[in-house]
Amino acid sequence: MNTEGSARILVVDDEPRNVKILQIQLQARGYAVLTAGDGAEALEVVRHETPDLILLDINMPRVDGYEVLAKVRADETTEFIPIIMITALRDTEENRIKAVEAGADDFIEKPFNSFEVLARIKSLLRIKHYHDTLEQYNARLETELQMARSVQEIIIPPNGSQDLAGFHTASYCSPATAVGGDFFDLWEIDENRIGVLISDVMGHGASAALVTVFIKTVLTEHREHIDDNPAQLLHVLNERFNDIISSRLFMFATAFCGIFDLEKKQLICANAGHPFPFLQHRSQLKCEVITDEHTGNGLGIRRESVYENCYYPFDSESRVFLYTDGVYEVKNPQGEEFTVERLQNVVANCGEELPERLIQFVSDTITEFADARPNEDDLTLVAIQG
Repeated sequence: MNTEGSARILVVDDEPRNVKILQIQLQARGYAVLTAGDGAEALEVVRHETPDLILLDINMPRVDGYEVLAKVRADETTEFIPIIMITALRDTEENRIKAVEAGADDFIEKPFNSFEVLARIKSLLRIKHYHDTLEQYNARLETELQMARSVQEIIIPPNGSQDLAGFHTASYCSPATAVGGDFFDLWEIDENRIGVLISDVMGHGASAALVTVFIKTVLTEHREHIDDNPAQLLHVLNERFNDIISSRLFMFATAFCGIFDLEKKQLICANAGHPFPFLQHRSQLKCEVITDEHTGNGLGIRRESVYENCYYPFDSESRVFLYTDGVYEVKNPQGEEFTVERLQNVVANCGEELPERLIQFVSDTITEFADARPNEDDLTLVAIQG
């Protein structure tokens, strides 16, 4: 966008005298002036020169002002160019309404009042400048968000299934915006053990996404040293969260960490305020909720929070389903929430399905419940089967 003093203005009129008058007045104020004698010529100028504002006569041969207006507004590269329609005394109110409906921004009437014309041009160019500045800012923001999304796609396992140390896993992560505050990771400890951490940072968007990078960093630094002590990992995460994040920002996160061991046939886990996962054995028709009285505070709430390990049986016939609160807080068009109970029933009814089929079925059920409306919060699903 040119600055106001150097803006390019296209004057379109089939009367050369009117074009000349406007050209002289505008050039005297420092504007660059483009001209066209009819609508067809005007469209060619717009296509190649992209003016900052158009003064457009309504009544012209071949292609009239209405058609020019419609074509300019229909092109996304020119749709926001301010257009002032030039009207004659004989033009009716109906013609003005038609022009407004087609996208005209203002009107000037022949014979021209120079001060009025210049004032209207100046006002619309100021608005156009604000719009272009906002467009540039949004373009930069979109680029930065896409870069942040690329980073987040690196630190979070991709949607789909993967096999680790004899375990079959599947996952689905869908941020509410370009990036989000949901995070999870799966890692192989040895040939019989894997670890999992799922976390949900307060809020969503860029600020929450930055915190997920912090969680990933701390997790990578310490996960090799926790052995069979997920509570210790949550303790470290909480201390670092309080020291670095919560001491400067009012932010916290929930987290659940588990170690799956097929040799010992057990799951060792600890919880930091995260929604309770479901544990299901093929011999059972319902899901067991992994909950206990030792669930600790979310990460970043209190540095002195205590986390304790809990033990559950887990073998090759077992499956765990983890999720974030965005899953059960999904609402249908009537405002009704999906609820944890409904989620638990859906998972329980998929007892024989492979993890990837379970994840797909739960995701489809949620989408159908919400009537395909966009998520208001980040949404993550993880299934782990022995």
